[in-house]
Amino acid sequence: MFKRIVCLSLSLLFLPTFPVRAEVATLPGVVVTASPWAEPEETVTQDLRVITREEIEAKGAAFVTDLLRGQPGLHLAQSGGSGKNTSIFLRGGSSAQVLVLIDGVKINSPSTGSVDISGIAASDIERIEIIKGPQSTLYGSEAMAGVINIITRQGADQPKVSLTTEAGSYRTVKNTATFAGATDLWNYRLTADRFDSDGISVAKSGSERDGYQKSAVSSRIRLTPTEQAELGLNLRYSRDRSELDDFLYGVGPVDDRHFLQKRDNYLISVDGKINPTEHYEQSLTLSLAGERYRSKDADTLWNNSEIDTDTRIADWRHTFDFAPATVTAGFNFRREAADIEESFDESTDNRAAYLNGKLRFFDDSLILDGGIRHDNHETFGDHTTYRAGALYRLTSWGTRFKGNYGTGFRAPSLNDLYFPFWGNENLEPEKSRSFDAGIEQDFFDGRLILGAGWFRQRYHNLIQGNALTFTADNIGRARSEGWELEATLTPTDNLTLNAAFTTMDSVDLETDRRLSLRPEKTANASAEYRIAAFLISADYRYVGDRFDISADRRLPSYSLVDLRLSYDLSPTVTVFARGENVLDKDHQEVAGYETPDAAVYAGLRATF
Repeated sequence: MFKRIVCLSLSLLFLPTFPVRAEVATLPGVVVTASPWAEPEETVTQDLRVITREEIEAKGAAFVTDLLRGQPGLHLAQSGGSGKNTSIFLRGGSSAQVLVLIDGVKINSPSTGSVDISGIAASDIERIEIIKGPQSTLYGSEAMAGVINIITRQGADQPKVSLTTEAGSYRTVKNTATFAGATDLWNYRLTADRFDSDGISVAKSGSERDGYQKSAVSSRIRLTPTEQAELGLNLRYSRDRSELDDFLYGVGPVDDRHFLQKRDNYLISVDGKINPTEHYEQSLTLSLAGERYRSKDADTLWNNSEIDTDTRIADWRHTFDFAPATVTAGFNFRREAADIEESFDESTDNRAAYLNGKLRFFDDSLILDGGIRHDNHETFGDHTTYRAGALYRLTSWGTRFKGNYGTGFRAPSLNDLYFPFWGNENLEPEKSRSFDAGIEQDFFDGRLILGAGWFRQRYHNLIQGNALTFTADNIGRARSEGWELEATLTPTDNLTLNAAFTTMDSVDLETDRRLSLRPEKTANASAEYRIAAFLISADYRYVGDRFDISADRRLPSYSLVDLRLSYDLSPTVTVFARGENVLDKDHQEVAGYETPDAAVYAGLRATF
């Protein structure tokens, strides 16, 4: 099947070319994740948050995890320092219920369904689009709680070389080199990145440091042979080495001087787009994403493993645009495979057809959209999801009302299906349904923006261990409900203030206990001030108490403060410094796992 789609893609690329929409993936105010087509941010009906390139540069973050922390409704829990396993929780959904994309390509693991984003560098990210609520009508499995799309940078203007070096606490060194440029025919960007750190002890009770090293290279090339056609190629490869500590049931993490994890990750995607008329666009994307995982531990038998996984996806879309309607019909094929040493070597296929549409009325004052998708999975058979949303704008008042209802699902992972003494080939998909509503109000010509939103999500058929059979079974139910409040104030062109608060009740309906590691309350505040060549920013983040089911205990709340400063020595040279956890607060994101103390980093960035 995949080979047939490859042949089809080649025939598409050699079709006569016609007018095509300009590349919009990096234009400000345009989003590409909420719908099958690019659209202005102000016309999106879903609950959307965009982390822009300006915000990324202001934060001076090393990893994508640093950018996601503090986002309303989103919480991260990291088991140790830099590069250590990080879980994502979005509106109560777990890492296996949140779809993570890099340039639209899925990177969730086929073996577990979850994703570890701890090692993704922030230096090459253009922006991050976070869509909350079920998005399975467009993206299928895993998009139960939402979608996080990490969009990388593209080349622009004349060829340039950019070099960045940074060093700081825990003997940390980070170097990045980029070569990028553009002509009328194509744009290109090549990036190499290296990170080294002695790190901290993973186990809070430990005494030896667990280091982390990562090397990564990536390229993004887009070709526009005429104004009528567009081709794209993305290549990414990374290799990391992470020292870990052992975990003993009933005890927690303990020192282990010989536990070593190595991972090789790769991503390849090719896409083509044509436009026979101004009302019709056809696109085809082929992608391959995989991981080679190796762990070794001379002190134990259970920490030694070899795992190879990959995901192959073909997505073919046809978009029709006749005012006031835009409609996309799409076809999707996905093959997921996992080879776990001495456990199993299996794969599953999924085929899907989907339809998404949007209606615009009264100069975009009223927007209605929705979609339906039917998936046919190799093991559990057929499943249908749907979504509907509405946006009403009182332009003269600066008021926006939003509302959405949708369903989502997660296909059983390959571990759920086939892992020895756990897997169950009769599993059904996990299912969810969600409703959210919100209002946003502008004051003083957009100088002050206030937003409030309510959401409610219910999960059923959750895959959990059956105490009678000791295998995976569809026996879990959960509910997550809460409020998100946000305010942004720009009193002057040089000063921006932001504050957000989330309160969320996430409950396991089978046990009536709080879902593990989901805080009931979170809050964050930030300030950014630009004066001449200086940029000064500060972040405050509060995380309320959480229940950790693995340790069967409550984790106390904590507050952290980060500071950053940068100075432009010239238009092409910038020096910067940042302090993390500057008040040196002791805290835990996961029970028994250490987190960094106060840390300081400084560096220089030059462009030629």
